[in-house]
Amino acid sequence: MLKSNQKVKYLILGLVLISLSYGIVYGLSYLRIATSYAAKITCSCHFISGRNVKDIVDHDLYAVDMVQVEVDEVSKLVTSSFFGLAKKVAFYREGIGCTLLNDVSANELSLQPSPKIKVIDTISLLVRNLPLEVDSLELMQVIDEAFTELDISKPMKNTRAIVILHDGKVVVERYANGYHKEMPLLGWSMTKSVTNAMLGILVKQKSIDIYQPTGIKEWQTDDRKKITLNDLLQMQSGLDFEERYDKVSDATKMLFNSKSSASVALKSTLIKAPGSFWSYSSGTTNILQEYIRRSFGSDSEYIDMPYNALFIPLGMASAVMERDPSGTYIGSSFMYATARDWAKFGQLYLQDGVWNGVRILPEGWVKYSSTANAYSDGEYGAQFWMNRKDKSYPQDAYCADGFEGQNVNIIPSKKLVIVRMGLSRNSSFNNEVFVKKVVGVGW
Repeated sequence: MLKSNQKVKYLILGLVLISLSYGIVYGLSYLRIATSYAAKITCSCHFISGRNVKDIVDHDLYAVDMVQVEVDEVSKLVTSSFFGLAKKVAFYREGIGCTLLNDVSANELSLQPSPKIKVIDTISLLVRNLPLEVDSLELMQVIDEAFTELDISKPMKNTRAIVILHDGKVVVERYANGYHKEMPLLGWSMTKSVTNAMLGILVKQKSIDIYQPTGIKEWQTDDRKKITLNDLLQMQSGLDFEERYDKVSDATKMLFNSKSSASVALKSTLIKAPGSFWSYSSGTTNILQEYIRRSFGSDSEYIDMPYNALFIPLGMASAVMERDPSGTYIGSSFMYATARDWAKFGQLYLQDGVWNGVRILPEGWVKYSSTANAYSDGEYGAQFWMNRKDKSYPQDAYCADGFEGQNVNIIPSKKLVIVRMGLSRNSSFNNEVFVKKVVGVGW
């Protein structure tokens, strides 16, 4: 028989070993996320944006700077690892972008359909002088400030592009060294607003009622069957989803360690009554993409949809919406486009969903998307952000907003679309302050 103090020692030892085992497992999971992030970002920034690999590693991989990256220019494969551990690979396909090889091979991905039609920039944005009422000197000072790093000891703004449209024409356009108007840039969560447009187009085409339950088959045996498309669009589904990017979470597993980005959120349990609580969730956007995919008779129809119905009419020739390994668009996070093409997207919403006299989005969709929902304290509509609490901020402004300072600001009362792209860390660039300064020069 063991003495009581020996039992305690063995119990403590057992707990220590369990803790160590858990720590090792978690550590490996974290490394898989980190290496996946490095492979995916390097692959897309290099093969889509055309950027130098060293520049990407030196700047864009600041959060995972311990990861090593190798690029195979012939096979279009990017491999990352942490001293040989947790090796991950991303594969580039022309017109499709980069996809992580999560439970799928490059050969299998090559069999997936590509968009049939290549988008042509038939709608080049015209350039015009600033209106006479605008203080051009003051505006240029605002733009200069957005690009200038005043204190290099602090996290840098890293502004890469600014494009401002007034009345649909380019009045300001500037790029950082190494960037230019033909370079597609990652929108991160601005892609959510593109998913909003895709759903709106689907509503117009198929007369879908967004206030009815989704009918998603995985949810029909519990209260998740009550969740509506509106709940998902306004991020008030009540689903448990951890939106964290500094750890292994639902969000990081969804984006970097899953074959299907929607599957993680589809499995989420209900912790609040649908339509009663707001919580920002990239998972709900990818559920919307899965819903859109299932609404089509074939994958080819689904893949062609955003190109035929959105990018071609707007002439967004640079747009590349990337897919997960299962073939579903990662509608929460991964679309590349030039700053000018992002501006065209904003202009569509400024024009109430009408382009060249043709209605692309259903009537009332823009107003719905830019109206704050009841539970977000004036901050969030349907896959668009707004700031209704700050009364000095334009009260009709709303914004497609992405990680590290990607913004398409839409201000109907001023006929302005303000696009800013960059790599800002820790809120070193304040979009709201920037917009107020731009608006304050006399429009």
